[in-house]
Amino acid sequence: MSREEEMIKALLGAPTYFESQQEGYRSWGKVEVQQIAVRTEGGYLLADIAGKGKSLTEKDIQFITDTSGTFPQLFKSRKRITTILVTQQQYAAQVKEEIPPILDDQAQLLGVTVRIAKTDTDLLKALSSRFAAIGSNGISTCIGSSIEDAYVAAQLLEKTAKVFVEAKALGGAIPINRIEAWFMQQYYQLKYSKEAGKNK
Repeated sequence: MSREEEMIKALLGAPTYFESQQEGYRSWGKVEVQQIAVRTEGGYLLADIAGKGKSLTEKDIQFITDTSGTFPQLFKSRKRITTILVTQQQYAAQVKEEIPPILDDQAQLLGVTVRIAKTDTDLLKALSSRFAAIGSNGISTCIGSSIEDAYVAAQLLEKTAKVFVEAKALGGAIPINRIEAWFMQQYYQLKYSKEAGKNK
């Protein structure tokens, strides 16, 4: 099976995977995946999955080689990233300002802060050293080294956004020191990379 065939199979199975994981994340908020882009050897594959669920077919998956778009530029700038998720999220959609480091797992997995991207061009900058960003239109972009990792990033973004929104209503969350948050992320990424290497 070629790399492209493997990724098409993964894309077709993604809605079922997301559905199977939803129960465990239900208390964090609602996350709906609108699109998935995955890196392949010849370019990338983009699946439009909004509203498709298990009815997603190969006809809903496009193979794209145009290098001028936001997705290929993002893949080009992040060599270890293979998956991009575009999501509509209950709490993340309510956030209109950069989220400071307020949770340990946020700092470790998403990056020191969660930035707001006003335009597609801003998105590349917003995701620099980050694994999730929120668009000014309330649509979020989450990335990872696999579909599973990107989905965890999306769910953790929702958890972080929920804490931020609810804490703000009570006077605001107390952030973690940004230098400490940066070290948390670096340590996690180093540890994750070593574990990933062992599993190859």
